[in-house]
Amino acid sequence: MGGAATLRLAGYAAFAAFAWLAIALGLAPVGGGIGALPGPDLLFCVTAAVAARRPALAAAPLVFALGLARDMLGGGAIGIGALALTVAAAALRAQADTLRRRVFFAEWGLAALWAAATLALPWLLLTATLAPAPPLTSLAGGWLATALAYPLCALVLRRAPRGAKTARRA
Repeated sequence: MGGAATLRLAGYAAFAAFAWLAIALGLAPVGGGIGALPGPDLLFCVTAAVAARRPALAAAPLVFALGLARDMLGGGAIGIGALALTVAAAALRAQADTLRRRVFFAEWGLAALWAAATLALPWLLLTATLAPAPPLTSLAGGWLATALAYPLCALVLRRAPRGAKTARRA
């Protein structure tokens, strides 16, 4: 296996490891009492940051698999969240070159818009099928938490995975 292929695999592995950490943190029972504020969607934050900064690593099959794993472990509607995450990652991946030339606030704003879309799609589909959907206030709180957590995730992932920059050029 060549050096570029090894670096690319290392980048995929690093992305998957950060994504699994985000899934685990999202499933951890922290402050889950009645009236607790919703937490951020850390998997979205990690995926969006990688898609915007290292688009070659945010391959659609990998993003969908990670989203599907989160859907199955989290007890939500299986597949809907994974689909929304994959679409958001693809949109951010398509804008990666443009975002690199702009200030961070443009990336943050676009990520916040796609975070809203990833929350809205499952809600709309559940509402359309007359299944119980979370209240809009909970969705708004989750969106706000996700939008505020994105800069921190982007900062943490700024240097990781190191091999991804070389793999993108290959």
